[in-house]
Amino acid sequence: MSSGYEAHETKRNYGLLVAEGILFTVGLVFFDPNTVLPLLMERLTGSAVLVGVLAAVQPLAKGFAPIISGNWISSLRYKKRFLVTAMSIGRVPLWILALCLIWIPEAPAFFWAVLLLAIQVLFWFGDASGDPAWMDMVGKSVRHDRRGRFFATRQVVGGLLSVAAGVAVAAVLGLEGLAFPVNYGLVVLIGAVIYLANVGTFVGLIERPSSTSERLPLGALFRGLPRYLGANRAFALTMGVLVLFNMARLSIPFYIVFGRQVFDLPDSALGIIIPVQMAGRIAGAVLWGVLGDRLGHQRAITGVVVVSAVPAVIALTLTLATPVSLAIVPFAILFFVLGFALEGGPPFINYMLAVVPEQERPRYAGLMGIGYVPAALAPIIGGLIIQFWDYGALFAVTAVLSTLALVVALRLPAARSRESG
Repeated sequence: MSSGYEAHETKRNYGLLVAEGILFTVGLVFFDPNTVLPLLMERLTGSAVLVGVLAAVQPLAKGFAPIISGNWISSLRYKKRFLVTAMSIGRVPLWILALCLIWIPEAPAFFWAVLLLAIQVLFWFGDASGDPAWMDMVGKSVRHDRRGRFFATRQVVGGLLSVAAGVAVAAVLGLEGLAFPVNYGLVVLIGAVIYLANVGTFVGLIERPSSTSERLPLGALFRGLPRYLGANRAFALTMGVLVLFNMARLSIPFYIVFGRQVFDLPDSALGIIIPVQMAGRIAGAVLWGVLGDRLGHQRAITGVVVVSAVPAVIALTLTLATPVSLAIVPFAILFFVLGFALEGGPPFINYMLAVVPEQERPRYAGLMGIGYVPAALAPIIGGLIIQFWDYGALFAVTAVLSTLALVVALRLPAARSRESG
């Protein structure tokens, strides 16, 4: 390790950033946008379109919030206060949802639709607003050649604990003394407690001053996007892969709903599906981290895109099958592979950190969010496809989009870190 890195890669920051990732991963089990929330929205409202709208919030937040916040913090030498504030705005409202589910379970469907969407918006827009500051903190606290290991450690430990958390979710939902939706309220409440600790890890970080760049007016920022893309071919290609990869997420919130509606999977099946999905995420974290550090993060991105097509192919095959009592087996396989794909974010981040100038990291991190904007419409389109067509068409479209993402990913050049040391 060079003397430059010895000054700023502190054990304290590394440990806190690892702990933050573990707590985020475990907490999300109790607020899972791919299993818990789609089931909750579908049961409370009976609307596939609202399930799609709910799933659209995360990519919409990832698309717009970092652009604005990344530009805003680009001129700040210290970014921790902004990071803590943004994360708190997202995490604290979970208490409202939990207490409403517990205290007013008889509220009408309209109330639940509005509340679920509002909480989802606050959570993911707060989280996404903090992304550029978080990436900057990672960039100056963790060496380039250790980032794959860093992300893998967070997800492996968090994933192992999440397996137990998934069992806890199923146990709570299966308690005979808790009626729906009070049982879901208790599940969300546990997640809210974990996210308070998650925010605490950000408070404990020791921040070094960052390199800064001029804060641009929003109009100038958006007008300058073609220039940023044209100046960095690797970043431009990464954006292309992100757009297609995230558009292919249009099926994700509907896999569990498909299983319940067509194969009559009970809510208690989450006791198998969530741990299996987390096992996939653990395996994915290890694979993508090792592959990225040893062979290059661009190759890890290619692997992520290939794996992302597999769940859609499995689901498409299931549309041709006759519902049977052992349907949990193919769905367990589907969600295991989906876990691999869901762990595909770090290779994109690691690749971006390696191919952009250090002083421009916050702005590029914000602009990277544009890759999520088209994906905001994908789950809504998925809901409309189901409503006016069928599940088979939805899964076929997903497979095609993943294939197109692979074509672009194969063109990514090898990353050459712009960092010193």
